[in-house]
Amino acid sequence: MRAIILCKLGISVISKVIDELKEIPQITKVMSLTGDFDVLAEIEVESSEELFDIFANKIDLIDGIISSNTHLIMKAWEK
Repeated sequence: MRAIILCKLGISVISKVIDELKEIPQITKVMSLTGDFDVLAEIEVESSEELFDIFANKIDLIDGIISSNTHLIMKAWEK
């Protein structure tokens, strides 16, 4: 299963947060954004339990992430 994680960050932490997200093996993409969210990460896991564990033990512990919004990808099309 794949999900998109949108993150709002504090001030002057974008590089640090991106580096920490990139260290998580299940995160396949990290992007800097304009607009309401500062960073988008795509994650691929085997189960909802694994997604919970990664949030509880890794993502939620990253200093600088003020809030996040996660969306499961139901189906994707690529050109």
